[in-house]
Amino acid sequence: MNRYYIGLANTCHDPAIAIVDSTGKVVFAEALERYLQNKRAWDVQPDNFNQIVQLIETYCDPKAEFVVSTTWSFDTWQVYLHQLYFYFYLGIKGTKSIMQPSWKKLLPYRQNFDWLAVLQFTALLKTGRNLAFQMRSRFNNDRVIFKQYRHHLTHAATACYSSPFTDAACIIVDGEGEKGSVSCYSYRNGHLKLVQESTGTGSLGVLYAQITELCGFDWRKGEEWKVMGLAPYGKVDPEVYSLIRSMIEVKDYSLKFASADQMASIFADLKRRAIPSSSSYWEAVNLAASGQKVFSDVMEELLNNFYKLGISDNLVLGGGCALNSAFNGKLLEKVPFKALHVPSAPADDGNAIGAALLAYYEEHPSELHQPSLQSPYLGSTINEKSLHNLLQFGKIERVRHLPGTVHLEAAKLLSQGKLLAWVQGRAEFGPRALGNRSILADPRSPKMKEEINKRVKFREEYRPFAPSILHEFGHKYFENYQESPYMERTLSWLPEVREQVPAVVHVNNTGRLQTVKREWNEKYYKLIEAFYEITSVPIILNTSLNVMGKPIIHTVEDAISVFYTTGLDALVIEDYLIEK
Repeated sequence: MNRYYIGLANTCHDPAIAIVDSTGKVVFAEALERYLQNKRAWDVQPDNFNQIVQLIETYCDPKAEFVVSTTWSFDTWQVYLHQLYFYFYLGIKGTKSIMQPSWKKLLPYRQNFDWLAVLQFTALLKTGRNLAFQMRSRFNNDRVIFKQYRHHLTHAATACYSSPFTDAACIIVDGEGEKGSVSCYSYRNGHLKLVQESTGTGSLGVLYAQITELCGFDWRKGEEWKVMGLAPYGKVDPEVYSLIRSMIEVKDYSLKFASADQMASIFADLKRRAIPSSSSYWEAVNLAASGQKVFSDVMEELLNNFYKLGISDNLVLGGGCALNSAFNGKLLEKVPFKALHVPSAPADDGNAIGAALLAYYEEHPSELHQPSLQSPYLGSTINEKSLHNLLQFGKIERVRHLPGTVHLEAAKLLSQGKLLAWVQGRAEFGPRALGNRSILADPRSPKMKEEINKRVKFREEYRPFAPSILHEFGHKYFENYQESPYMERTLSWLPEVREQVPAVVHVNNTGRLQTVKREWNEKYYKLIEAFYEITSVPIILNTSLNVMGKPIIHTVEDAISVFYTTGLDALVIEDYLIEK
């Protein structure tokens, strides 16, 4: 009988689901925020009551056996108590607490750690119950086995199994795990071995969240991106840098926070420098620059220590901190590792894949994993019936069906300065649009960045837009060019090309690029190739198809909503071109 392996990423934020078939192939992976259109989907179990039925029917045999894996081990009280201590130990905003008064003296500026710890505790309890109920009630199937894996192990599995390496040194730098925020692994021939696991409260992920708050942003909404984008506009303030840096210490391959009394004193000083959310973000530029510098220096020290273990010259980086593309692009220049892999979804949503694959290989120990770069196009497809209904009943005047040539017409529109929504195939797994759920534009116009922010994204003017570049031209446009298939690293533009593509050159002359190869995404490659034939520029501006504060679109209805409520000029859905 067939057996399917379902991974459920069950952190209290960014829940996700992945399905691996009986051959070990990842056939589906998606964050629940897309389906719900609820940014980060806080406090929602990954096995959504309605969606899970659709997924089982689409990607599985409902009568098969199922192994359901979660991304936290269920030593529940250990996890719960660790998190209570963890979030109590570090925070800013004071709120009424359920904890005993004797705890309160540790931290005058405390977040509502009770709220976050309880959310995580209940997430562990809730996960899987919808799936189990629907399997029994809808499919009359009780052949379901549940497993739990350590949180950082699922991070490592996601990162390593998606890499092109046969051997690698893998480090997870995260907000937290069951015991701490950093775990080190050796990866060889498909086998993961824990080398070092940190304990205690030291966490670079949590520290960056606090920097986000100090800058006037909200980490709960995932606004760490704003700090990264703002940092190049500022200068490192030596005093602020010293304060933040004194909060955290690198101990070999782990991190340690200063004592509770020291943390309280440092926070009191930093709090006086915090930027109110009502203030202009331009007031936070030096604070952002100082915080990003601390992050980079701590990561550099940590990775240099890790390299000394002699595990491999290949580095696999996972965990929430692996989303810091500004550091990722400089990593190979600062540490002795020779090659770097960061998965398309290195944060907690990505762990759904790791959990499913761990279960698969646990049952197939003699089967060697074949190293290959994991495609990020693992999510939902556009519903054909919805698209048909739109075309039949939408009374759209300017629509063309262009099978085989839609990319040529789209390239012409882009070269004319039009703003284009581009929806193709399967959605990307991870936080970044990689050419299947994207807004695209001509990077040659110095006004294009302003136009997109004003007409479509409605977001802060300083935030950069990403370039998608044909791989064979990478060395002609970037210094020390590296492949970046998932838009996971930021590189410096060569001086002589910066004026060619000003819309995708950030203030510090960098770009968070996406490498595009024909074998990775043929239709997107052909679009950029057609744009190159018109303009002699093998690059287009690529940003996610959403408006600020909303997830990337999920359905035809979502795409149409963004199209008709913003200043987009054209929308391509599969082979259909709709123009205003």
